Amino acid sequence: MSLNEQQKKAVEHFGKPLLVVAGAGSGKTRTLIHKVEYFIKEKGLKPDEILCITFTNKAAREIKERIKKTLGLELEWSGTFHSIAYKILKIEWEEAGLPKDFSVADERDTAEILKELIKKYGIKEELSQVKEKIAKLKENVNFNLEDDPLIAEYQTILRKNKLLDFADLMRELYELLKKPHIREKYRKKFKYILVDEYQDTNEIQYEILKLLADNNICVIGDPNQCIYEWRNAKPDNILRFKEEFNADVLKLEYNYRSTRYILETANAVLQKSQLNWKEFIPVLKSVRGEGEKPYVRRFKDEEEEAIWISKKIKELLGNYDYKDIAILVRVGYITDVLERTLFKAGIPYQVVGTVRFYEKVEIKNLIAVLKLIQNPADELSFKRVVEFFVKGVGDRGLEVIRKHFRGSWLRASKEALKKLNRTGAVSLYNFLKALVPLYKEPERYHEKLKDFVESVGYYEILKEKYKKDWEERIENVEEFLKSLKDFHTKGYTLEDVLAEIALSSQEEEEGNSVKLMTIHAAKGLEFPVVFIPRLEEGILPYHKSLEDLRELEEERRLFYVAITRAKDLLFMTYTRKENRKPSRFLSDIPKRLLDLSAFRKKKEEKYKEELIPNRSLRAGDKVIHKVFGKGVVLKVEGERAKVKFESGAEKVIHTAFLEKVKTPSGVP
Repeated sequence: MSLNEQQKKAVEHFGKPLLVVAGAGSGKTRTLIHKVEYFIKEKGLKPDEILCITFTNKAAREIKERIKKTLGLELEWSGTFHSIAYKILKIEWEEAGLPKDFSVADERDTAEILKELIKKYGIKEELSQVKEKIAKLKENVNFNLEDDPLIAEYQTILRKNKLLDFADLMRELYELLKKPHIREKYRKKFKYILVDEYQDTNEIQYEILKLLADNNICVIGDPNQCIYEWRNAKPDNILRFKEEFNADVLKLEYNYRSTRYILETANAVLQKSQLNWKEFIPVLKSVRGEGEKPYVRRFKDEEEEAIWISKKIKELLGNYDYKDIAILVRVGYITDVLERTLFKAGIPYQVVGTVRFYEKVEIKNLIAVLKLIQNPADELSFKRVVEFFVKGVGDRGLEVIRKHFRGSWLRASKEALKKLNRTGAVSLYNFLKALVPLYKEPERYHEKLKDFVESVGYYEILKEKYKKDWEERIENVEEFLKSLKDFHTKGYTLEDVLAEIALSSQEEEEGNSVKLMTIHAAKGLEFPVVFIPRLEEGILPYHKSLEDLRELEEERRLFYVAITRAKDLLFMTYTRKENRKPSRFLSDIPKRLLDLSAFRKKKEEKYKEELIPNRSLRAGDKVIHKVFGKGVVLKVEGERAKVKFESGAEKVIHTAFLEKVKTPSGVP
């Protein structure tokens, strides 16, 4: 596919700041890659003189691989804001006033610290609310973190453990670039700056760009696809960029993804926008032809709706595979009835957003071991490995070890051995002994961690601790060890591996199954067939947004994003349950664009299917659920059971979807 006229203009634009408003499916990533190639081939820029900031690590890898394939060159500075910040701070650690061996705190690290502080300060807010507040304040360049006692102590604990959280990466980079000699160094280094998904930048990221860039910048984005204001993204940065950088503006409006009726539906939704960037609304034009009109259907309740969707999916088979189909929902709880119905219909599906591989307990333990080797001052990782691998060292034992701490928990442990009880001392000694080879040769982490696993009898520990799913956990560990070998083959140091784990985006497993996910999770994806159920007031738009224009307009953009995920077929449905009204956004779409044939029928189809309860279940039974995995039945009431899953989640589920777990032969 050659570049169209507007894409070509964007690629060859040079000498002045440029804002590219890229409509959904308009080939913006392709345009960005061609622009990088153009600068290297035609403008003589070296690969390490181009800074390419992307929204995900996956996009950064795609660009790097393309440049290597077409030009045989390595694009050194391509990554997310956070990964670029990490890289610069590692180079300038001394100027930034950071320890040389600092590392990035993951979600579990920050959660453990904040839980203790919330308790200490008597905070009544939820953990998620406190984290959001801290992130917002750190992104406010005018806020002094010392003014908030909880944040000040949180920062002290992080620094004591030589850790930065994700917001710190941005704040520390911003403070670093305020130093004139550092700013000039990187302004000279980066001859051109490209920023993808610019509409999702927050305040401090915009300020960082202002410090780094002059006329040598191009940002690509679409404020109409900004659906992360709740994560502090600022779509108004599009307006600020145009005004403060005096930027030229180009629009990419030819859509290579969807058919005409789908795009005209999306255009109609956006044209009703009431916010102040109407000049940046692209009018999408299809290059794929007319296609079928989007379907709108109404149902009595969510069960009838779900049954219709499952039947429609089966009708589509032959022309499409299961993996070509997505069901996009506004809020997670909607998936419950859909999941039950798909299960009953025998339709394979994947609920996107399950526990990440690196977040599994058996993997987190080994990551903590690696983090402790790379940073012996990391108290959180030390506590985790002691609690799991060492017997007889409780809170008192940890206090004894703490008295010997002088920058290394491993050294402190060795010095405290004689002061611990016999059981704790022996267990801790054996643990340290197993750790020594890895500590002495961290560059051989892929081999030495495998030796550690064997030395401490990790597989036996997992088999004893998790009697029902130990085989799956051992397979996960083996997969992790294989991945370390792959990292090592690619030249990754231990520090690189830990950074990749901390910074990497969540990658979903592929498979021939229907994808069931929130609209937020679907951003950046595309599917031949898309269903958008429960298009009702209070759901989309969400009830919390109804009183605020900005929030309501973000709901509109969310709907737009959902529509533009569809390539060939789009099904939009709603129910009349509890006298709900259809979404106001549906009325923004001219009827001529929609297939409303079902409303002209005298009688609506009715689908009724019964679920057969599993009456053998009792409290205490170990069960497995197709989506949520393994868990324990807490109680059974009628046809429903309350189950606590290994993820920690508790759910009330119809017993038809729960199966007793059989104990493998030979396992007690």
